[in-house]
Amino acid sequence: MANIMVTGATGLLGRAVVRALAVSHTVTGTGFSRATDGIIRLDLTDANAVSTAVADIAPQVIVHCAAERRPDVSAQNPDAAKALNLSATEALCQAAKACGAWLIYISTDYVFDGTEPPYSEDAAQNPVNFYGETKLMGEQAVKRLMPDAAILRLPILYGEVERLNESAVLVLIEQLLDYQKQGVDDWAIRRPTSTADIADAINGMIGKHLGGETISGIYHFSAAETMTKHGMIVALAEVLGKDSGHLIAQSSPVDTARRPRDCTLSCQRMEALGLLKTRPFKEAAAEALAASQAALAKAGS
Repeated sequence: MANIMVTGATGLLGRAVVRALAVSHTVTGTGFSRATDGIIRLDLTDANAVSTAVADIAPQVIVHCAAERRPDVSAQNPDAAKALNLSATEALCQAAKACGAWLIYISTDYVFDGTEPPYSEDAAQNPVNFYGETKLMGEQAVKRLMPDAAILRLPILYGEVERLNESAVLVLIEQLLDYQKQGVDDWAIRRPTSTADIADAINGMIGKHLGGETISGIYHFSAAETMTKHGMIVALAEVLGKDSGHLIAQSSPVDTARRPRDCTLSCQRMEALGLLKTRPFKEAAAEALAASQAALAKAGS
């Protein structure tokens, strides 16, 4: 059993990580705008507060899930995105070093430009939007300040949600339930991945680290199925028993901030660890939706 700190514990991935780790470890979660009972309210952009909190918690392991993850919001408010994705990461690394904690930094497939998939862990990075730039800056800070840390790059995520818009996958259900004829992106190729599957992999990484294995550098974790958002929404419609005939496949980009075409990740290092275990999209999405009935009810399903 280890003492583990999870940042972003009120978010989509953070909640799943806390749930998975709490089975075998002592877990302290931190959050900010949605911090409630059992979650420490911590402003990660306040370096002094971060230093104090980490010293008080004295974790052996920190899983850094907190981030500004929305490309459009990052483009509209770059200072805030950089403060959370870079400056907060630097402060957390400094605090982790001071107490001797090991760190897992959650990054993204958007550090790549999407022109030459699949991307190995050592492939050249070339983000096409500011969100990807700030997450790459965060990676570079971790490498500089904590070379023994692990960096885990992930693709688009879904899982149990409190609101559908927490997930760039499940938010598509709002379009599904709108029943107005509308376009859905059929251009960008993604690999939607379950937060529960990721949390199990993170638990495995921590277990190997605690067992004395060297777990450091860059790792990729991704489900196997390639899908566009149109493919995802059609699959979600089948899971929910809804008609998707009003949704039109759009063969050109539709987002405000530029997105890469195909950032498919090669996950050789996680596979070598025996931790690349993922489920089919419909199976894991059905589980996530069954656990998200309140969010579905709010959306009118």
